Amino acid sequence: MRLIFLIFFCGLFPFDLRVDVKSDTIYVGSLVEIKVSVENNKNNEVPVFYELEENMEEFTVADKILTPISISYFLQFWKVGEIIIPSIPVDIKQNNHVISQIETNKITLNILSNISSTSNEMRSIKPMKELKLISPFKIALLLLSLVAGIVGAGYLWKTKTRQSKSKYLTGSFKISALKESVKEIEDLPLPEIINSESTEKYYLKLSEICRLFFKEVFYIKATEMTSGELAEHFKLIGIEPELVNSWNDVCQIVDMAKYASHIPPIDQFTEDKKDYIKLITSFYKIQSQSGANNKYSKFA
Repeated sequence: MRLIFLIFFCGLFPFDLRVDVKSDTIYVGSLVEIKVSVENNKNNEVPVFYELEENMEEFTVADKILTPISISYFLQFWKVGEIIIPSIPVDIKQNNHVISQIETNKITLNILSNISSTSNEMRSIKPMKELKLISPFKIALLLLSLVAGIVGAGYLWKTKTRQSKSKYLTGSFKISALKESVKEIEDLPLPEIINSESTEKYYLKLSEICRLFFKEVFYIKATEMTSGELAEHFKLIGIEPELVNSWNDVCQIVDMAKYASHIPPIDQFTEDKKDYIKLITSFYKIQSQSGANNKYSKFA
């Protein structure tokens, strides 16, 4: 099955919304890629995608891949029959302002069961046959056949296991962005020799981990934006001022280490790691609460 949905705006808007569902036959437990892309947009127009809300009884989102113009959701289905994926909205931004809001049509998929049966009738048990082993040759032949059967069964079992893994577990499964980022911060070692150069590298690494977290959770180019641009973006999407100020505070520490060659006390290195963990945890809580209160969680 390969379904493609296109929405054209007939000159009203210069961009097209394309939905591509990639799969042959969908079974319970198999992965299906749903790709949403915005085409023919101008250079200064940026698509903003939404998190796809899971329905735990019908499907879960196993993974997602984001590009500048598209997002791919990898869904794993758990229910047989017709499954309807709700409309997926997309915002078009220009100069940090939403200029248009578009959405896909509902996507209907037919999920098949892995169990098939052609008859419900009970078959009669075949009568046992008497096996007479007279010569050693027949005994040896039987033993050889038994060993060959065991080896063949083992080979078939391994082949079936590999095929099952390939069929139902295709794709990558990531731990949450919060857990991954917290672990990277906790594992970041203190500089062996504390000087202006090692201090700068230490705080730039903390900032990099935090920006990658924002990129994964909020679907923005955080690694390419300045600290001020990120702060303005957070204000635009309704992040509380206190949390935005916390982001500005950690950015000032990085700027002091980078541009002023500031070296804080040794205890401050560990305290700043804790502040970064608190910061991304607070942002993640806001994202989670937003997803629980709305049909879709917006991660600009």
